[in-house]
Amino acid sequence: MNVTVPNTAAGGVHAAPPTEVERVLAVEGMHCAGCAAAVEARLRRQPGVIEAVVNFTADSAVLRWEASSTSFARLQRVVARLGYRLRDPNAAEGADADVDPLRRSLQWRLAVAVFFGMWSMMPSLLIYLAPLGLVEPGVTWPLAVAAGAMATPVILYSGSHFYRVGWRTLRAGVPGLDTLIGTAVMAASLVSIWHLLHGSADVYFDAAVMLITFQLLARLIDSGVRRRASAIIRGYLNLTPEEVRIWQDGAWRPMATGQVTVGQRLRLQAGEELALDGRVVAGTGEMDLSPLSGETAPRPVGQNDRLEAGCRLVTGELELCVTAGVGARRLDAIARSVRALLSRKSAMQRLADRLARWLLPLIFAAATLAVGLGIAQGQPLDQLVVNGLSVLIIACPCALSLAIPLVVVLGHARLVTLGILFRDPAALEAAAATEVVVFDKTGTLTTGTPSLASIEPTEATSAEALRQLAVDALHGVAHPIAKGLEASAFSSPDADQGRRETHPGAGVAWYRGATLTLAGRHEWLREHGVAVPACEDDGMVLHLARDGRYLGRLLFRETLRPEAPATVRRLQAAGYPIYLLSGDTPQACGEVAATLGIPPERVLTGHSPEQKSDFVTALERRSGVAFIGDGVNDGLALAGARLGIAVGAATTTASQAAAVTLPDGLTRIPDTLRLARRARRLMRGNLGWAIGYNTLAIPLAVAGWIAPVIAAVAMTLSSLCVLANSLRIRKGHPPPDG
Repeated sequence: MNVTVPNTAAGGVHAAPPTEVERVLAVEGMHCAGCAAAVEARLRRQPGVIEAVVNFTADSAVLRWEASSTSFARLQRVVARLGYRLRDPNAAEGADADVDPLRRSLQWRLAVAVFFGMWSMMPSLLIYLAPLGLVEPGVTWPLAVAAGAMATPVILYSGSHFYRVGWRTLRAGVPGLDTLIGTAVMAASLVSIWHLLHGSADVYFDAAVMLITFQLLARLIDSGVRRRASAIIRGYLNLTPEEVRIWQDGAWRPMATGQVTVGQRLRLQAGEELALDGRVVAGTGEMDLSPLSGETAPRPVGQNDRLEAGCRLVTGELELCVTAGVGARRLDAIARSVRALLSRKSAMQRLADRLARWLLPLIFAAATLAVGLGIAQGQPLDQLVVNGLSVLIIACPCALSLAIPLVVVLGHARLVTLGILFRDPAALEAAAATEVVVFDKTGTLTTGTPSLASIEPTEATSAEALRQLAVDALHGVAHPIAKGLEASAFSSPDADQGRRETHPGAGVAWYRGATLTLAGRHEWLREHGVAVPACEDDGMVLHLARDGRYLGRLLFRETLRPEAPATVRRLQAAGYPIYLLSGDTPQACGEVAATLGIPPERVLTGHSPEQKSDFVTALERRSGVAFIGDGVNDGLALAGARLGIAVGAATTTASQAAAVTLPDGLTRIPDTLRLARRARRLMRGNLGWAIGYNTLAIPLAVAGWIAPVIAAVAMTLSSLCVLANSLRIRKGHPPPDG
């Protein structure tokens, strides 16, 4: 059996080897990266599984398996035994909403940890001060009991997540940070209880509380990114109406979009968005294809033209035969591809994974060695446990786990004040590695509304009179050119007189008394007997005639955003090669590129969303790429690029697919790249400190030179050093506006 599978890099299809299946699936119930590691490890061990990549951030798994050796149902059962759910991302709408309850749970656990943790730390601090004579020795034991009582909600409730996940990952054979945290907390708690029962005030509840609180903070930071992929998928599917009009039982009747089947007929009227892929069987009109193609000018459509969900009918009325229902539309394929692209692990994630793989086993081995040395020295059992606990506490990689999130969180307020919104921690790394900048055109470098470039009247009229006639003829017409004219002149009182007939894809006929004014394409005017001079018409030219006499034409061009020239110049001055990547025509793109100084060899036109993504992927094999866009048709490239930047009034879908959002437009792009390079330096500094700290601290703890209390303080100081280094991103003067 030959199976055709989605090409996740471009949203297309390709033929897989016999019996091989590749799917992008959703994974429900994951709380952290440890959950993803456990699911991934268990799936990889299954017979017939060729590849398994599970991404916690995107709540997804990319699986490839031999259908002859295993099945989707079997893989679902394997994941279910770990406590998670593997499903088709389109099978259950609303499942993505599970992310918010998980985030609220983390918030509650952190609130409990902070509140009770503060009360637990106060008696612990007094115990530390007892050797200095500031606290009577007789009250240290009651203080230790109070510390334990206040720490109990933190240990039992706030830390329960770590014990559960740690046990799951241990069962899966991939013990990670959760296993280490759970072991350290349990060891600290049990040793503390043992000491209390024997009348000793040497307790380590504060160490357990700090471990749980710091790690919950890191989890909460990471969970903010998780909703990104889910929101993108919903954004794509919400582009289309939930209800359409279907011909059924001799009448047009409303029907839910999801219930429509291939072959049914639907009606589309002016101003409506197409919910399903279909072929035109009757009617004519003009379609706004910019959501999927980026074309500026509406395209005339008629019988047998194939249209795709997400486009909007500007003028006219159409009847279509449905060729693809929900789940099989091109829009659905793009959404699946976006999910797959977001499932990739960033270089920083891969680095953290590698560090965890060698650091965690090293910590457990070091703790075992500390216990072994104690046995060789004849130390009692409780001291042996204390030795092992010291290693676990001092080596617990809180600083390592916070190295990246702290830079993001502490820098976020700074970046927001500059109008730079980073949605993904990996974006800082990607922005710092950017070497090439690729721009979409329509809506990104241009406003999307054409502006009047020139007026070419005949000898029978003047330029001003021709412009006024055009404004009056298109008064009240919903067309981009009409909107462009409104910005150049006001309509006269005569514009409200007479009646207008709109001919989709052709033009407007304005009847005023015995006078007939035609405004539209040159072919349409010729059909009405008007002698129009030979010319090219790319949809950005408006020809006018009155009573059969040709009066001239108005030429339009796309309106550049005011900040576009300065932004491109700043990027070029910084050494970034600039590309223009668009679905529009060569002529339209060439004019914009020439104005901005982009070389013709770096201008690519007529590209579909999938082709845009393919180009960005190919370019990234040589250089780090930043892709800047604003529309639905940019979603694949925004999600697939190492750095996707949504600018200005970008669509919701584009903003969610992008890693960075710049609401103020293009101006802050150069500043974004510069600030990201600084953030990456801080991240690397944090990682270097965390690794160096463990390299020094673990041998000292193994040698028995560090008690658990000192270990807890050292672990805290290590995290504070990471915090202090991260705070540096907030220093310095804001960069100038471009």
